[in-house]
Amino acid sequence: MARRIPTERARTILQRLVELNRVGSGLEPGGMLESEDDGEIGLALTPVRRRRLYEGVVNQLQALISSGRLEPGDQLPSERALADQLAVSRTSVREGLRILEARGMLEARPGQGLFVRGRRTEEIVGILAAYLVRERESFLEVLDLREALERKAAERAALLATQKDLEALKAAVVAMQEEVLEGRPALDSDTEFHRALGTASRNEVLSQMLNTVLGLMAQRRREVFQEGHGGILVLHQHVGIYRAIKNKDAKLAGELVSAHLRELGMEAHRPRHGYPAAGS
Repeated sequence: MARRIPTERARTILQRLVELNRVGSGLEPGGMLESEDDGEIGLALTPVRRRRLYEGVVNQLQALISSGRLEPGDQLPSERALADQLAVSRTSVREGLRILEARGMLEARPGQGLFVRGRRTEEIVGILAAYLVRERESFLEVLDLREALERKAAERAALLATQKDLEALKAAVVAMQEEVLEGRPALDSDTEFHRALGTASRNEVLSQMLNTVLGLMAQRRREVFQEGHGGILVLHQHVGIYRAIKNKDAKLAGELVSAHLRELGMEAHRPRHGYPAAGS
């Protein structure tokens, strides 16, 4: 005869199963806290509750790296510290770390420990850059690419920018303001602003591609700042983009970047040194 399970115990087991089924990707709602007091370096990790525990380790650490909370060069806590914060065995932690190392997100330094490593994107960027260099006479096509890249970067920056990113954007705006007021070309501060925007996107490939496109468009950008009110216009547009990102308005940030670059495209239709007139 089958053994009967007490009703109260059955209810407890079923409730526990429901709780386990609610656990999705290893990151429970509210799991990523902003507290700086948890763990050795304030990672705000939460106990992992998954059947494959190492997957929860991978998900949480990968999210911290992708969001910029853990940056290239940062050292991870010890296996024991991670196991304590995640409430899993050191074996699960070790397996999770091994996966992240295989993905190129972590690197082991003998005698020191595990460190966050920037993704190897040089090969990808190099291939795309080589094409752009060959096609650099197609200014408007390169501009279209830049708009697609930079609009996405602005939208991501509005959601992911750290305080350090905001300070870099603001510093570039202040530097441009000084250059414009003094009547000097603001190409360098313009470059710094757009590079800071790419960095704030928290996407290394996107950031490097933007840097490549900026270099290809250097001549046209230089001409903009040599024109009468070019610097003032660009400054005004940069201020708007910075404010949208600071206010976490992704939609507005993207729209302002597109408007900023479309203005540059309209100017490109005029005859310029080094660029053909429209229809020629």
